This record gives sequence, C-alpha cells and structure tokens, in this order.
Amino acid sequence: MKIAKQIFALSLATAMVACNNAPEANVQAEDAKQVDETKSAEAVTYAALTDADEISWRGYKTYSKDEHRGVIQVSEGNFKVKDGELVGGEFTIDMNSIQNSDVESDEYRAKLEGHLKSPDFFAVDSFPTATFVITEVNPADAAVESGATHNITGNLTLRGVTKSVTFGAKVSIDENNVSLTASNIIIDRSQWNVRFRSTSFAQFADIAKEEAIDNSIELNLNIQGAKS
Repeated sequence: MKIAKQIFALSLATAMVACNNAPEANVQAEDAKQVDETKSAEAVTYAALTDADEISWRGYKTYSKDEHRGVIQVSEGNFKVKDGELVGGEFTIDMNSIQNSDVESDEYRAKLEGHLKSPDFFAVDSFPTATFVITEVNPADAAVESGATHNITGNLTLRGVTKSVTFGAKVSIDENNVSLTASNIIIDRSQWNVRFRSTSFAQFADIAKEEAIDNSIELNLNIQGAKS
C-alpha cells in the first residue's frame, strides 16, 4: 500500500510538471561577482535614456494559462565604452514604476500593481530600486539563433539580494549612441526571495495548484544610451 501511494504521488507530480504553463528559467542565478574597475578605466560614458519603457516583464501562473504583462522603467544609468566596445555599465530600476499592461479594468489593474509593490512581491517601500551592474562582456557565438552579439554578465540586485546573471544581448555602438536589446530573459524569482504563492517555499507547499504563481519571470530589455 505504501509503495502504491508513492507511485501515485510520483505520477501526480509528473503530471503537474507536464502541465506547467510557464517557461523554465534560462538564466542561472549565481553568486555575485567582483566588479573590475580597471576595465572601465578611461572608458567613454554614455548616459542611459530613461524616457521609454526600458524593461517589459511577463509573469505566469504555473498550472493555468493565466499570465500578466507590463513594463518597468530605468531611472538612471550609463554604459561604459572603450575602443568601440562595451566594457561596463550600471543601471538603476525604479521599482515604484512597475505597471501592468494587460488588465483592462482600472480598479483591478491598480490592485494588481499595488500587490506587486507589496511585501508579497517586491516590497518597494523597503526596496524602492533594483540595480544591474555589468561585470563582464564577451562576444556571442555567431551562430546563436537569438541574434545576440554579446553575452552580458552582471550583478542583479532585487529586493536586497544580489545575484550574478548572464544573458545574450544585441549591442550596437556608434560615435554618439549605444543600444542594448535582449529578449526572453527568464529568471527564477525565488532566487531573489520573491516568495508569494511559490511552491518552492514550505509556506506555500500545500497551495491549490490553480493558485500557484510560477517562479519564472520573463524580461525583455530595450536600453539606449547617448554620449555624455
């Protein structure tokens, strides 16, 4: 009987994974890396332009097709360019600027945005900003399907937790401008202690599966800079 129960539990778990609506994280969160300031010595600074929707996001329910999308703004930042190559940069993200773009009801949209800013998610009263500091830039494989030209590694600080992440991005530079775009960056929010309705944490282990919110958050970047 005990073996039968174990087999049933394993089968149920397998079925739940198979029904997972959300994409798996494709960015590994690692220990923060040291910033080598010598790489940016004598580099030219390009100030980030902050008049557009620099970051778009998408969050998912785990076992249903429900999802939400929105945008968030970079409040300040810069690129460091040396000998025509991106060598560094740092950016501040205004967590109070998080907005939803798929909910039509003004009332419900306001409630959702307020919930995202609450301690259940990003706790913006305690952590009003997030930051991303570039620690390494390397050429991407020319055959990569995403069209990325570079692999960007940097320290992402979110909700007071700093982790190193690496993702592919398309970088273009001319005498006066820098452009960095990246799509389908999927991080695991639990690595930054964003817990609400995540079955990775014991407090939500018994939550009804239709209520579970997936750990995966998709980010898309469109950050432009102009020579200071």
